[in-house]
Amino acid sequence: MMVRGLMIGAALTLAACGGSAGRSFDDPAVQKLFNMPTPQYYATIKIANQVAQNCANYTYDALLDAELNEKRNEVGRGSLSAISLRRAIDAETSVSERSFMAKHGVEMTGTNLCPAADAEVLENSAISAMLIPV
Repeated sequence: MMVRGLMIGAALTLAACGGSAGRSFDDPAVQKLFNMPTPQYYATIKIANQVAQNCANYTYDALLDAELNEKRNEVGRGSLSAISLRRAIDAETSVSERSFMAKHGVEMTGTNLCPAADAEVLENSAISAMLIPV
C-alpha cells in the first residue's frame, strides 16, 4: 500500500511540474506494453528509458510509466509482482537489449540513439509508447 501511495505521489508531483503523458492508455503501443508479460515489460521500459537518455529528441514518459505500473499492479503484473521475477527480468533485459542493438546497429550507451528512436516511433512499437518528442 505504501508503494502505491508513493507512486501516486510521484505522479501527482510530476503532473504539478507541468509534465504530461505523451500517449493515452488506449493507444495501441501502450496496450502492447500493458499486455506484455512482466519480464518483457520491464525490459522494454528500461530500453525506452535508455533511448530517451541517449537522444535529445525524446524524453521518457514518467507519467505514463506510473499509470501503467498502477494498472498492471491491479492485475498482478506490476512492480509488486516484479520483485519475485528479478532474475527473469534481468535475463529478458539482456536479451532485449542485444536484440535492440542488433536491430538498429547501435550500442546502448555513449551513442546517439535518435535514429533508433525514430525507427521505433515509425513502427509504433512498445518502446515508442514511452518516448515523448521534445
